[in-house]
Amino acid sequence: MKTVTKVGLGLLMMSLFCIGCERWGGRIDNPDSDRPTDVGPEYGKRGNKGSTDKGTVYGDLLYILRDANGLPIYNSDGFVQPLAFVNGVPLTDDGTDEGVQYVCSVNEEGEVELNFIMDGNERKPYEGAGPLEVEFGRTSIFRAPQRVLDQAIREALNGLSEVDVTTLQLDFCGRLFGIRPDLSEKTVDSPRENIALYQSLIENEGYEGICDICLELGYEHLYEFFYNWQEPWPHVAAGCFAAANDKTGTVCVDKIQYVHSFKNLLGLNQLTDDNGKLYFNFSFYNGYDRNRWKEVKLGFLVWNGLYATEPIEEISVYDLFETSIADFGYGQQPSFTYHSEHNWFKTDNIGGFAQFADDCNQILEYVHDDSNIVWVR
Repeated sequence: MKTVTKVGLGLLMMSLFCIGCERWGGRIDNPDSDRPTDVGPEYGKRGNKGSTDKGTVYGDLLYILRDANGLPIYNSDGFVQPLAFVNGVPLTDDGTDEGVQYVCSVNEEGEVELNFIMDGNERKPYEGAGPLEVEFGRTSIFRAPQRVLDQAIREALNGLSEVDVTTLQLDFCGRLFGIRPDLSEKTVDSPRENIALYQSLIENEGYEGICDICLELGYEHLYEFFYNWQEPWPHVAAGCFAAANDKTGTVCVDKIQYVHSFKNLLGLNQLTDDNGKLYFNFSFYNGYDRNRWKEVKLGFLVWNGLYATEPIEEISVYDLFETSIADFGYGQQPSFTYHSEHNWFKTDNIGGFAQFADDCNQILEYVHDDSNIVWVR
């Protein structure tokens, strides 16, 4: 039986746009692929024969078994091991998502065998068991040519250049936010701009790349802000990733790793897996404390049938999402994907980074387009 940290749920992604997208290669023969040319070769090699990269079959699309660093755990034949799901629910030893998760059986050719799972080293039948594809949604913009993202990050900084830098901060869900001199608000909410900012933060492991573009554009006030900003850059990066993700989606370790593969994001201190593939190293990340949301408040203009132009009730994001409010007076109380006491909740490494980004995503989904919920600054 294989033990693995659950990396989240996803829906089946049918778009041909995502086939063969992994920088390591792929088995699907796709000569007409529109994948960018700057994300590495589309097909791998296995020795001097064939055209199959053993460690990457299915690995560019599916939830797979990973270690705490987010690196694939290969089977004895050198193939990645897709996690087993039944009707979109992870298959575990006790029928819940809190137990030991099984992986699908993979044959000697690296093909997933539906309705079979691995229990330790034993292949067993299990009706309905199969893999699940990661849904990339709006984060697929990362597959665009680099010039698109180069333009997007400049557009983001052009917008931020208009705000009073003393007001620049992360908003209620981790997005960059500021107030212009005329008191109008500016939030970086474009998926394209956020994924471009994310790329720069990850590539440089900090604000250096953003600072360089600020100087290029003549925004010395923005340069000074980012150069001296005390907000840990991984927090900003997680917020950017969440803002680029589908508002109704989730963020998980697999999605982060595959999005990184679109642009070969390795950072400055790479990790190497058992097959010699390189990855961004998140092992430094130990900074996610969900208590940060106790300082962020949301206000409700509607409460128990009453309406006002100013918040009737103010609740911290932490209390709203993490605790049970018996007399909650506005619709259905929201919840994080995982509560702090849940077995899958993580605070460090790539798991903690994904957890932070997913929390940001859930908060944004709850507030988005609901004029009766406001951020209390």
